[in-house]
Amino acid sequence: MTQLPVSRSVEAGRSRELLHGCLEAARAQSSGNPADFVWVQIDAPAAAPEALLQRFPDRDCVLWNSPDGPQFAGIGVAHSIVGKGSRRFADVRRRGAELWSRIRAQSSLRGALEGPRLFGGFAFSARAEIAPAWAQFGSARFVLPRVTYAQERGRAVLSLAVERCELDRGAASEHVQLLEHVYETVLENPKLEPACEPGSLSREESSAAEFRQRVDDILAAIAAGSLQKVVAAREVLLTCSRALDPVATVSALAEQALECQRFLFRWGDTSFIGATPERLVRKRGRSLETEALAGSIDARAESPERQLEASIKELEEHEPVVAAIQRVLEPVCEEVRLPNRPSVKRLKHLLHLRTPIQATLRSETHVLELVERLHPTPAVGGVPTVAALDWISRCEPFDRGWYAGAVGWFDAFGDGDFNVALRSGLMSGRQARLYAGGGIVRGSVASAEYEETMPKLAAMLSSLRARP
Repeated sequence: MTQLPVSRSVEAGRSRELLHGCLEAARAQSSGNPADFVWVQIDAPAAAPEALLQRFPDRDCVLWNSPDGPQFAGIGVAHSIVGKGSRRFADVRRRGAELWSRIRAQSSLRGALEGPRLFGGFAFSARAEIAPAWAQFGSARFVLPRVTYAQERGRAVLSLAVERCELDRGAASEHVQLLEHVYETVLENPKLEPACEPGSLSREESSAAEFRQRVDDILAAIAAGSLQKVVAAREVLLTCSRALDPVATVSALAEQALECQRFLFRWGDTSFIGATPERLVRKRGRSLETEALAGSIDARAESPERQLEASIKELEEHEPVVAAIQRVLEPVCEEVRLPNRPSVKRLKHLLHLRTPIQATLRSETHVLELVERLHPTPAVGGVPTVAALDWISRCEPFDRGWYAGAVGWFDAFGDGDFNVALRSGLMSGRQARLYAGGGIVRGSVASAEYEETMPKLAAMLSSLRARP
C-alpha cells in the first residue's frame, strides 16, 4: 500500500477510528435475526470510482457512472437475486422486497445517497436457453454489493451491507476487513492505472452478406404487411493477444461517449460493459423520465443535423417508438409531456433523433413495473412488438444476452434508474463480444444499414484496453 505522508497518516488514523465507531454503534443498535443485514455507512472523500474498482481485480463488482446523476461503485456481493422467464420482472421485484425487509438502514430518506440499492439488469428476451457466454448473467440478475461507494455533487459515502452475526465478530469479519481495505484505498485517492492497447486482434462474425440478407428478409415481411419495423443486430467476436481490462475499458469509454451512461457488471471472470445514450426510465416518487431515441446518422456525414431532421426514413423509424411509449404510459400516468418534434442528440460518432418524455404517475408505481411496461421499446425490438420479437428469436443467429436489455438500479422505495444496454460488449479473458444494430423500416437499404452499424461499434472498439 502507498505510504501516506505524516499529516495524512494522522488523518487516516482518525478516519479509521470514526469507521470503527460507526461499526460499533451499528452493532449496538441492531437486533433481530442474526442473518439479517445491517447497513453501515460513513462519509468518505471523493475518489474516481473506476480507479477504486481497479484495486480489487478479483472481486465481483458493479459500476454505474451517470453524466447527470450519482455515481456508484460496488465491490463484492452481499446478496444476489435472479428472475427467470416471463415472470422475471415480478420475481426480481418480489425478491427485492423480501431483501429490503431484512435490511436495517440508518437512512430512511427517499433518494438518500446513502440508501441501499440493488444493481443489475434484464436480458433482452426471456428465452429459456441462455448461451454459454451469458451464463453468469441469465435472464435477470441483481446484486446488493458488499461495499458500495457513492458520490454526487462533491459528497461521497461508503457503505457496508453486513449480516448482524458478522458485526459481532468485529475486526475478525472478512466483510469488515473488506470495508476497511476499501476505506483506506479511498483515502489514498487512487489513480487509474495505465492500461495497454489490446494488441493484435482476430475477428469473427457472420458475413456482411448474411446481415444484408436478413435485412432484405425483414423488408420483404414489411412489404407483405406482417411487420412494420424490426431492429436487426450484429455480434462481433474479437480475440486479443492480451487479457482485456474491463475497468480500464469502461473508463476509456468516457472519452468516446462523455454524454452517455457508463456501466460495468463483473461476475466471476466475465464483464458486461457499455456507454449507452438511451434512458429507459428514471423514476422518483410519482415523477418519471424516459425518451424515444431512434433514427441515426454518422457524425461524419455532410450537414448531419439537417439530413437527419429531414429524413423521412429516420422519422418513420422514430415515430413508432414515441407512440409505443405514450401508449404504455397512459394507463398508469395522469399526465404525459413531450415536444411536438424530436430534437437531435449529438454524440462523438453518431447523431440520433430524440424525443424526451416526462410523466406523472397516477399512484405510486415500482420502477420495475415501468421497466416491464416499456421494455423492449420499438427502438430495440420492433413493431408490432410480438411479431418483431418472434422474428428476432427465430432469425437472429446469436443470443443478444443483456445487449439491448435493461440495466440499472432500484431501491427500497421502488425508485430507480434504468438504461437500454446499447454500445456495449461482453468481455472475458482475451475475448470481447461487441454488439450493434439498426431499425429496419420501409425504405431501408440493406447495404446502408450495415454501414450504419459501424459507428455504433466505434466507441467500444476505440476503448478496448488490456492489462499490462
